[in-house]
Amino acid sequence: MSKAKTVEEKCKIVFMMKVRVELLEKPLVKQRDHRRMAYDKKTRIIKKALRQFLTALDRIYSKHGELGDTAVRDKMYVAILKEFIMPERAYRLPLQFGMFTEEADQVVYAAIQRFLQHPEVVVARRLLKTPDERLNAFQDDEVETSQGTDYGEFFGYRGGPLAGLTRLDEKAVSPAR
Repeated sequence: MSKAKTVEEKCKIVFMMKVRVELLEKPLVKQRDHRRMAYDKKTRIIKKALRQFLTALDRIYSKHGELGDTAVRDKMYVAILKEFIMPERAYRLPLQFGMFTEEADQVVYAAIQRFLQHPEVVVARRLLKTPDERLNAFQDDEVETSQGTDYGEFFGYRGGPLAGLTRLDEKAVSPAR
């Protein structure tokens, strides 16, 4: 650029530099986009199962408003966390989620169990290698019920698998020492 004497020569040099940068950038952008598409495809694997699960929770909520209580939401999240996001071998779904009646707890239990046994979720457990990948698949904000409900309505948004848990929930999640 220092050898260029006129403004036109400098503009030509800048233009050539820009073309070279674009040529160098092209394969990098293509590779980044390919990785992003593969990641999106991988984390979107449970869309159908998640929509069915949220629809079931919508139905339960219409009869049992306590499903929206923070304590119930946290217990449901811990169940999803220990069974899907950060699976623990010895973990068993609790029979109680803090609902007002035993019958309501059984309905919530059945909905969570159906979700966890859905073929998409079973496959996702193996394909998604990290807790963050599984959490991202679960927090798919593109999945909504016909009522417009997404995962946040029943589980809240989590910045990481353990983010947003109360101290009691953290103790419930921590492995026994």
